[in-house]
Amino acid sequence: MTSQSDRPELDFRPAQPADEPGVLELFRSSLGWATGDPNEVFFHWKHRENPFGESPGWVALHEGRVVGYRTFLRWRFLDDKGKAVPAVRAVDTATDPAFQGMGIFRTLTLQSVAELTLAGDAIVFNTPNDQSRPGYLKMGWSLARRLPVGVLPAGGRSALTMVRSRVPASLWSEPTTVGLDAATALADRDVAARLLQHAPRRGFRTDRTPAYLVWRTSFEPLHYRLLLASPGDPSEGGLVFRLRRRGQALEAAVIEQLVPDWRTGARLVRRALKESGADYAIGLRTGPSAGLVPLPGQGPLLTTRPLAGSPPAPSAWRLTLGDVELF
Repeated sequence: MTSQSDRPELDFRPAQPADEPGVLELFRSSLGWATGDPNEVFFHWKHRENPFGESPGWVALHEGRVVGYRTFLRWRFLDDKGKAVPAVRAVDTATDPAFQGMGIFRTLTLQSVAELTLAGDAIVFNTPNDQSRPGYLKMGWSLARRLPVGVLPAGGRSALTMVRSRVPASLWSEPTTVGLDAATALADRDVAARLLQHAPRRGFRTDRTPAYLVWRTSFEPLHYRLLLASPGDPSEGGLVFRLRRRGQALEAAVIEQLVPDWRTGARLVRRALKESGADYAIGLRTGPSAGLVPLPGQGPLLTTRPLAGSPPAPSAWRLTLGDVELF
């Protein structure tokens, strides 16, 4: 057993731009990033291009080398009265395998929480998996609620395929020509503004702006598509989705429904299924979810922690799949 005195000396501090090559090398070596996957570009998109601001990060160093990293994705919510609430989401973290078991993850997380609180961020939220959730709960996180999932199979055979494909979904998307390239279409501020007429107006929800919609759909390998209810008039509403593999099934992940009514949303979901050939559509039922039926007992567990503010009541959250997938 290694004694306390035998442990290597570590330095903990906020990450600096010059640390990024070491951070990326840490992720390649500790997380097994596959050669050819666009992981580095994805990292840059998430943490440098986010319209809510660049992600703050913290590093653990041993003799100047990055051996631990922790970062939080900046986010902005609106409360039920329309007031902006600055938040962060606990996301990417890694520890060099040779330095695991030394408390690096805990130290970096608690240091970051303290500094984010002083900086005025209101809350932190995330949807940790079963392995990491206990660690977060020990550091002051609380279970807020299970985010209920809604689905719509394309038919009986597709429903059977869906049931048989209860495995993690692929990160990267399958290309499709259905609808419009979402990022290109939403770069037209008039299109974005007309769709945003139908964004949620109540509850604790993401501050959806034209800049947010463009960024959220702009990472090309994810192939986000925009399906409009009326091709010539975005004010009639639209649906943003992507196709991804989950086992043997082809899944249409609905990340946004910006529609004037339930009927329009349900019709768009059925169109996305028919035109893409997906086996089923999936989304969250805490936000707009027209046409998706409940899948009882399923869905990620949302956890929160107060920083300079307090999380809303569990029932107040109005999240869509676009708020929680990927990150």
